[in-house]
Amino acid sequence: MEHRPDTVPEDTLLFDLPLDEDLPTVGKKSPAAERSMDEFPPKKQTPPTPDPMGDIPSSEEDDSPTVVPQPKRKRKSCWTVVWAVSKFIWKLALALVLIVGILLFGMVGFLTVTEYNPAFAETADRGSVNRTETIVNRSLSLLSFNTGYAGLGADADFFMDGGEGVLPAEEASVQENMEGIQKLLSLTDTDFIFLQEVDTDSQRSFNTNQWLKYEKELKDYESRFALNHSCSYVPYPFTQPMGKIHSGIATYSSYDIVSATRYSLPNPFSWPTRIANLKRCLLVTRIPIEDSEQQLVLINVHMEAYDDGSGKSEQTRQLISLVKEEYAKGNYVIAGGDFNQSFPESDAFPVKDPQLWTPGVLTRISDGFKYCYDDSTPTCRLLNQPYDPDSEDTQFYVIDGFLVSPNITIDRVETLDYDFLYSDHNPVLLEFTLNADTE
Repeated sequence: MEHRPDTVPEDTLLFDLPLDEDLPTVGKKSPAAERSMDEFPPKKQTPPTPDPMGDIPSSEEDDSPTVVPQPKRKRKSCWTVVWAVSKFIWKLALALVLIVGILLFGMVGFLTVTEYNPAFAETADRGSVNRTETIVNRSLSLLSFNTGYAGLGADADFFMDGGEGVLPAEEASVQENMEGIQKLLSLTDTDFIFLQEVDTDSQRSFNTNQWLKYEKELKDYESRFALNHSCSYVPYPFTQPMGKIHSGIATYSSYDIVSATRYSLPNPFSWPTRIANLKRCLLVTRIPIEDSEQQLVLINVHMEAYDDGSGKSEQTRQLISLVKEEYAKGNYVIAGGDFNQSFPESDAFPVKDPQLWTPGVLTRISDGFKYCYDDSTPTCRLLNQPYDPDSEDTQFYVIDGFLVSPNITIDRVETLDYDFLYSDHNPVLLEFTLNADTE
C-alpha cells in the first residue's frame, strides 16, 4: 500500500498536486466515518455545576482554613428603635406612678387611722408641780408668748410664710433659744404665763419636752398642757417633710389650779388635709380667789393661721361666747395669746404685700368687754426671710394680746421688745386688777 505523506513538500508546485477526486476531502467525512458517528452519537455534555464556594481554592491546592461568611444582619430602622425606647420609658413611668400611688395610699391610710381626734372637752395634762395658794392680792400680772417651739429665732425663715426653711438645722440653736426663753420668763416674774407653740416630742425641736423643761426651770409654777397638734408624721412639704409633731399650749400659774379643760375649736379643714393638721383648742384654767365664790378664768388661745379666714371667725365666735358665759356666772375672765388676727381698732403695721400671709381681723365686741394690746411695738414678724429690721421686705403684725371681761381693770399692757431674738413673736405683758364689785 502506497504511503502518502501528510504534508506537501514546499517545492511542490500547485499544478503538481493531485486532482480533487484523488485527494481526501477536507472537512468531509467518509461514508464509513459517518456511519460510525451515527452509531455512536456524542454524549451530551452537562454544564459544570457552579461551586457554591466561589473561587475559594480546594484544600488540595491550599491548606488554609475555610472561611465561612456570616449572614448579614438586617438593620433596624430609626423609628423602630425610637418606638422600643418609648415603650420602655412608658412602662418604667407607669411602674413608678403605681409605686408612688401605693405609697401615698398607704401613708394617707395610716394617717387617717392614727389621726388625733380629741373630744370637745377633755381634762388638760397636769405638770409635776403643785401649788396650794389662792389669790389674795387682786393686782396680778400675766405674760403671753408664742415661743415658736424655740426654732424660729432671728435667723429663721419658714416656707409657709414665703421663706425656704422647714426645720431647724441644728439642735444647738433650739437649745440656745430655749435658754433665752427661760431667762425671759424668769425675769418678767409674772403670776401667770400663757405659752403657745410648745413642743413635747417633735422632730423639729429634737424631741425635747419643752413644756416640762420650762416648768422645771420656773420651779414655783403649777402648769397645764393641751395638745393642738399631734401627728406621727407630717408629710408636708414633700421635699423635706416636717415629720413627727406633738405640740400645744401651756399655762403656768403661781397659784393653785383647781381645774383645767381643753375645749376643741371648730376645724376649717376637711379630709385629707385635716388628718396631719392642727386641731386648735382653748386651754381653760380656773384659779380660786380667797374668800370669794368667783374664780379667775384664764383662757389660753392660739387661733387658726393658714385658712381662708372662716376658721378664725368661727373660733373667735366660740371664744367670745365662752367669755360671756363665764362672766355671766360672776367670774373674772381673761383670754389671751396668739389670735392670728389684728385688733379692730388698730391700723399699725399695714400689710405691704397682700400676696403674703395676711391676718384676719377680730370681731368687734361691746358690753364692756375689751381687747388689750400694745401696737407701739410689733408682736409678730413674717417669716419670709431672716430678721432684718431695715429691710423693706420685713413685715410686722400686732396679733398677740388679750380679751378681758368688764369686771377687770387694765393697769398696763406692753409688748416687750426682744427684737425677735428667740422667736418670731415678742411677749406681751398684762398687769390688771380684779374689781371688788363684780356687778
